[in-house]
Amino acid sequence: MKILLLAAALFSALSAAPASPGEKTDLQELFRSLDRVIARSGEYTARRESRIDSLKRALTRDGLSLRERFDLTERLAENYNSYQSDFALLYLRRTLALAEETGDNDLIMRARSGIALCYSLGGRFYEAEEILSGIRDTVHVSRRALQSYYVARHRMNRELYALTEPGERRDLFRRREHYYAVSAAEISEDTFTSLYYGYMDAIVRKDWSEASTLCDSLLVSVPSDSHSYAKAANHKAQLEGKAGRPDEELAWFIRSAMADIQSAVRDHGSLCTVSEELFNRGDVDRAMDYIRVAIRDTRFFNSPSRSWRDMAILPQIEAAYSERNARLHTMYIVLIVVILLFFVSAVAAGLYVLSRNRKLCAVQQTLRESNDKLNGLARSLRETNDRLSAQNLRIADANRIKEVYIGGFLQTISEYINKLSGTYQYVNKMLRDDRIAELRREYARSNVRNDELKEFYALFDKTFLGLFPSFIDEMNGLLADEARTEGRHDGELTTVLRIYALIRLGITDTVTIAALLHCSIRTVYNYRSFTQRHSRPDVGDLEQRVQLIGLNGIAARS
Repeated sequence: MKILLLAAALFSALSAAPASPGEKTDLQELFRSLDRVIARSGEYTARRESRIDSLKRALTRDGLSLRERFDLTERLAENYNSYQSDFALLYLRRTLALAEETGDNDLIMRARSGIALCYSLGGRFYEAEEILSGIRDTVHVSRRALQSYYVARHRMNRELYALTEPGERRDLFRRREHYYAVSAAEISEDTFTSLYYGYMDAIVRKDWSEASTLCDSLLVSVPSDSHSYAKAANHKAQLEGKAGRPDEELAWFIRSAMADIQSAVRDHGSLCTVSEELFNRGDVDRAMDYIRVAIRDTRFFNSPSRSWRDMAILPQIEAAYSERNARLHTMYIVLIVVILLFFVSAVAAGLYVLSRNRKLCAVQQTLRESNDKLNGLARSLRETNDRLSAQNLRIADANRIKEVYIGGFLQTISEYINKLSGTYQYVNKMLRDDRIAELRREYARSNVRNDELKEFYALFDKTFLGLFPSFIDEMNGLLADEARTEGRHDGELTTVLRIYALIRLGITDTVTIAALLHCSIRTVYNYRSFTQRHSRPDVGDLEQRVQLIGLNGIAARS
């Protein structure tokens, strides 16, 4: 039988491994989960009440046989078990009455065993022994009935062992507990019961390794929100405690408590243990919350022995809770006094600051007025400085242009003097030699004016582009695409570029420009009008912008 149990345990562990004992448990997350489950306890209770009501309605139907009534009543008793002990006992007694009415020994044994189990859970061992002693035939019964009998006997002896002082009588209860655990495990036809009583057998034998394996198998064999899971998790917690892992022990007690609440169990064992452990760890608030839930449900369960068990830890928790509340009350009073003192100090400081602030406002107003005046003067100085800077740039530019053009003018005059001198000498020689006809023919063939104009334009273009090498590009940058123009080859300017070159030099009068360029006044006027119309929209006054070409900083600011 032990080999079969171990095989089943290994198979269960491989198919769905339980939580590993070595894993680090997040207790705070488990506590939050437990709090959420407690908050939904009404929902779980409503589900159980719905199942109970459904069974009660089924029991009131007409035409039910005695066996059908027995089965429904037994299911009602099972639903009241761990939920409301007095109603569980009530329906168990009705199952016994129905079983005796049928005369079926199997049903009688199941009913008596159920009542005895309920008595043992409530601490009524004399009544449990009395009703179990009434079972005479344990041979000619089914395996299910015999399993119920063994389970009831095991529970009674287990409880008696826990409550009896060490000695021969206690050892006798231990031996009987062991015997009935082995018997229940061997005769059971369902996996959970076999594993559970195999685990109980391992505990009695103190085979902790086998007990741990069987407990893990129990955990994976049932849903995590069932009362069976709660029992298995409770035993797992005890094993972790024996292994010296207090955090894991507490974690499994929490899981057990959650499963109890989710299955609407009112007979809390694990939740009380969690509360006690929290009290020992100093978390009095949470311990008080949990013990209140446990006591509320225990009162509903209506079992005196369970109430005494839960009430044992309550005075200690309440004392610690009261002491903590007293400390908090004292701390709150001190805090309120400190806040009042701070408030009075703040009001006094506020009044002082207010009086000082009024004086400060007057000073600040005077400073603002002075600052405004200073800012106005600073702006005026900046504007004057900007104008002076711009004027200085223009003066520097004019000086540069003046120097270049005066030098060029003097050089040109010198060259013209030399040319005139050479011409006079040549004419005098021709006249002395009486070569007047030849001289007339020679001058008739030449176009002195055009040649001199070309030379004048070339000299002007060269000198101007030397002063303003980027003039053409900057000028085109001020014009629309269709009005842009490039200079001629060899660095010559077009007529329109020469007009605006003279404007750049400060010569803006149309008549003067026409005279200097040897063209008509209308030509100059037309060129200026056309170029102004085709300037970019954002340029504004084109000729003012042209006069800024080459002046560092002024054109950019404009």
